Amino acid sequence: MSSLNESYLLSVIKTAAVIFRALPFGLSLWMARVVGGTGYYLLPKKRAVVYANLRIVFAGRKTPQEIRRTAKNVFINFAQSFVELFCLPKIKRLGFQHFVRLEGREHIEQALAKGKGVIFLALHSGSWELGSMVNGLCGHSYNVVANLQTREPELNDLLNEYRIIAGAKVIAAGVATREIIRALRNNEIVSLVLDQGGKDGVAVKFLGKTASMSTGAVRIGLKYGVPVCPAWIVRTSHTRHCLRIFPSLDLCAHEDMDKGLLEATRRAAQHFECLIYEHPDEYMWFYKVFKYSTESRVLILGDDKTGHARQSQAAAQILTRSLAAHGKSVEERLVPVHFKSVGAEKMFRFYAFFAQAFKFLVREEVLQFFLTTEAYHALTAYSADFIISCGSTAGSMNFFLSRCYGAKSICLLKAGLVSWDQFHLVIVPEHDRPSVSKNARLVTTKAALNLITPEYLKEQSAQLLNHYSHLKSNVRPKIGVLLGGDTKGIAFDEAQIRLLLRQLKEAAAHFNADIVLTTSRRTSPAIDDLAAKELKGFERCPLCIIANSQDIPSAVGGILGISDIVIVSGESISMVSEAVCSGKRTIVFSPAGDYPNGRALTKYDHFVLGLNEGGFLLACAVKDLSTAIHSVMRNKLTFKALNDRAAVQSAIEEII
Repeated sequence: MSSLNESYLLSVIKTAAVIFRALPFGLSLWMARVVGGTGYYLLPKKRAVVYANLRIVFAGRKTPQEIRRTAKNVFINFAQSFVELFCLPKIKRLGFQHFVRLEGREHIEQALAKGKGVIFLALHSGSWELGSMVNGLCGHSYNVVANLQTREPELNDLLNEYRIIAGAKVIAAGVATREIIRALRNNEIVSLVLDQGGKDGVAVKFLGKTASMSTGAVRIGLKYGVPVCPAWIVRTSHTRHCLRIFPSLDLCAHEDMDKGLLEATRRAAQHFECLIYEHPDEYMWFYKVFKYSTESRVLILGDDKTGHARQSQAAAQILTRSLAAHGKSVEERLVPVHFKSVGAEKMFRFYAFFAQAFKFLVREEVLQFFLTTEAYHALTAYSADFIISCGSTAGSMNFFLSRCYGAKSICLLKAGLVSWDQFHLVIVPEHDRPSVSKNARLVTTKAALNLITPEYLKEQSAQLLNHYSHLKSNVRPKIGVLLGGDTKGIAFDEAQIRLLLRQLKEAAAHFNADIVLTTSRRTSPAIDDLAAKELKGFERCPLCIIANSQDIPSAVGGILGISDIVIVSGESISMVSEAVCSGKRTIVFSPAGDYPNGRALTKYDHFVLGLNEGGFLLACAVKDLSTAIHSVMRNKLTFKALNDRAAVQSAIEEII
């Protein structure tokens, strides 16, 4: 800040302080409440931080409306605390006892009787500057460590002046440790804070999630045997407060200093939790309380589409590994997004579109008008650090909730009417031909993101072999087949599938190979019956899974793992992507005939033909499948390996 702006700010503060001291105290606090309430509406970034912090702690405990009211009260109480700081000279003149009631005086006397001084352990909560008056209430010397306002040194001097007026001795942060020890040896009181530990603090459980806590007070207490008494100041009326001093913490020496410090800090944080739960609007939620947490929560928004779910889970898997590399544990939750009706879903998409420009529309309580009761409660009762979605329906909700949660958003595919630059990261396959947005962090992939890794294939293969133990002794080469079903713009032709199955049986006999096949949930009953009729009695088909009648979670992954070559129907981008990423030689056929055989290319055609041109798979018509199998089995073709995960992981690292 320039010296001119600094002088202007200081002049405004001093003038405001004079005015507040001249007015009746009750009127000054009324004005503070008005200013605080106004600030709630005029400071959207601070409001978002406060609301996000409160959601982390109270989601599921309070309704969105109650959390919003608490957030507004936080602004009001903060403004009142500042006015009370300005009025400290007036409060001292009128008598501290008229404004602050001290509870726990006996705990102070018991601690000081040991002759080692006492540390008041506090939080940035309530009108903490009024704690400077404790010497006037109990008659003992009181020291406060003042953090330097490096950007406004003159403001720092002014604040210290008020603290001294209240009767406190100010210890400068630069010489804090030496002066703290000196004061304690003189059997004086020193006030230190527990929260806002920053990078140098230790992470302990605090309000349901780990947060960084300062260890200074506990460290001194353990090292020098100094009593550490928790202190809490709370507003009991508009003009009065209660300063509560609790019995000293039981700080037991530990052979391992670090473990002892961690345990003592954990118990100290636990002590304050119940007080914050009781008076949430007293705590200063304006900074990111959980910025240095060792825990991360990941929310996956589902839309009941298996392909979208797998892509979201793959993104979550990559995110989890990246967070683990940063020393964070991860809690993952999948919540289906269910709307009351198709009309409600369409209306929400338009609502989310307008919410991009009019941010006041982003209020999570409005979701109750669009979502089912179960979905609404599931989403509002959870708070996440990262939200992952795939597809337009979940994408619109991702944008909306990430604003409410203060979370980072990862969007796969297009998000309906919501612009890509509204997300922290967008992952889009090349076949979607994404338009470039200069404000969006965009990463493109050649295939749809999926769960396929060597570890995953090994795990799924083991599960499949355990379920079908007769496959373990079968050492013949295996032709894996993933058969999908009708989808938008593509209908399976029974004659084509009959031709497909005939060629598969001929190839199996020719190459002394086995067929392992699974259909999908989308496969029609007619195609299911055809596959079962042709293959279940065929001696070279030891495995034919009809997905609509057999629930085998490891079917796709297991077949990919145990197969030598894989044949996939081309209407499923997810299945084709999984097959290609498995590293197995992959043939993709068009269930509707040739590519394109006189018809307009669909997005599925663009996707398959793009990978075919890139050398990642072999695309063919059903009538040419026999030739394709012969070429692949005789190693006449070379396939490129496909790995999109590295690019996605690099992009995710940038937003962590």
